[in-house]
Amino acid sequence: MKKKTIDQANTKSPFIVIAYPVSIILVVCVLLYIKSLHFGLTQLDDSIFINDFHDLFSKGKNFGHLFFRGVFFEKDDSYYRPLLMVSFMFNKLLTGKLFGYHLTNLFFHLSSCVLLYQLFKVLKFRNDVSFILTLLFAVHPVLSQAVVWIPGRNDSMLTTFVLAGFISLIRYYETGKWFWLPVHFISLAFALYTKESGVILPVMCMAYLFLFTKSSIKTYALFIAGWFVLGAVWFYMRSISIEPIIKPTLSEYATGFINRLPLFIQYIGKSLLPFNLSVFPMQADTSIVYGIVALLLLCVLLFMNKQSDKKMILFGFSWFALFLLPAFFVPAQVNEQAFEHRLYLPIIGIFLLLQQTILFADQNAAQAKTIFWSSLCVCLVFVIINFNHQQKFKNEITFWENAVADSPSSSYAHKLLGVKYFNKGKFGDSEKEIREALQIDSTERYANFYFAKNLLNKNSKDPRAEYYLLKEEKLHPGFIDNVFELAKVNFEKGDKEKAESYLEACTRIAPGFMQAKNNLLLLLMEQGKKQKALDYINQWKADKSGVPEGLEKQIIAMP
Repeated sequence: MKKKTIDQANTKSPFIVIAYPVSIILVVCVLLYIKSLHFGLTQLDDSIFINDFHDLFSKGKNFGHLFFRGVFFEKDDSYYRPLLMVSFMFNKLLTGKLFGYHLTNLFFHLSSCVLLYQLFKVLKFRNDVSFILTLLFAVHPVLSQAVVWIPGRNDSMLTTFVLAGFISLIRYYETGKWFWLPVHFISLAFALYTKESGVILPVMCMAYLFLFTKSSIKTYALFIAGWFVLGAVWFYMRSISIEPIIKPTLSEYATGFINRLPLFIQYIGKSLLPFNLSVFPMQADTSIVYGIVALLLLCVLLFMNKQSDKKMILFGFSWFALFLLPAFFVPAQVNEQAFEHRLYLPIIGIFLLLQQTILFADQNAAQAKTIFWSSLCVCLVFVIINFNHQQKFKNEITFWENAVADSPSSSYAHKLLGVKYFNKGKFGDSEKEIREALQIDSTERYANFYFAKNLLNKNSKDPRAEYYLLKEEKLHPGFIDNVFELAKVNFEKGDKEKAESYLEACTRIAPGFMQAKNNLLLLLMEQGKKQKALDYINQWKADKSGVPEGLEKQIIAMP
């Protein structure tokens, strides 16, 4: 069953021979990213998986449960990515150290690079072209977020499994060896359970079979049947595991898609001219000029190659567009950012297109060497940009300062920077950033609370604080820190009845909140409400939520 797949002139022996190309790529990657292994947290989702989910990930018995819950919440979640969760459990059980999390990210980047080189080889690209394109991918600055930001591994994991699945399909077609079938289907399953974008893999496999092979109906039927079964099981598992709270209508999806279309041009710009990168990119703050220039340049280079393979051009464009497509349907209520790690898998389509440009067409030896060394110079520029961009992820303050600088229209970025400044004791800077967040969006979650905290830090009896706390409670009811602060504010101004009601609300919202229980009992004692205090103690004993130590005897001894 051995057959030729893609008949291209580019399959000729290269003019430049690279010894140990994969080893060189891996060494360059490790040297480029080795410093990031000691980075801290950015406090953008990573702290959730590493700190907040400590109990979930530190018990191996929870392994199976990870396949029946969402990423951030048990049930009310828009994301079903169990293998991502499994990778975090692996890190927690193995060492629990940040170094281990970053090392895992680097591992998946290295595996993606190795498999990408193999993809170019099975597509019969010249050896020197395969090396250059893979090296460009390995050091590309726009992909650094997927490597140095711990949650960004979702896309490098997906890419590893997608490439393994795609290569195994080609190997099966070329060799007819049944070994490659389970490899393909297992890889597809891993891709699906890593990220929803895995559903695009069968589409691209079908496109390959249709464009570049003369497969029989039997071959199509075999793969389609396997894809259908795996997809149906995955869809069922997802449907019983999560129930998204936010359910946009078709009209909202369509409107969101149209509004996000400029992202397509912006992402092309960052793929070819990565000079306007951001740790927290917003569509409104990203220039479209680079994208327009990059798109025109790519079209010209493709047009100049009169021997280009039109089928490969179509395939490369489809790879880029289809794997990027899910990002255009993310509801604005869920996520408004145009994160760069989403380019990790789609950008392979750009490299497939580059291989069809005049740059990598058949040349004489002198032209080939010129292109090769020029490409290495581009790689060097990418390394410099990448290394500098990486440093923006090294800790939370640096991250959010750059987020604000790159995306000034994001109220969320200003708020988070204000929160980080507040926690570091930089109250003046904190108030400035929180105020800016409220000016952009007065409904930004928790912004009113932190603005009140800044006011109270300067004056514990500032009457304006209660206004912002009440506004926060109206916008986002049940935020325990805000309710507790309202109790303190009312106690300070002498309204003990209101303070009591807010403390009671705290114990209902968070039954294990001992400080609120302690303050409530002290307040009841101060008001002489012995029986009410005893009633609460008995209630907490009954529901086993805990009773503050040392107060029960004092309350019983009250007259």
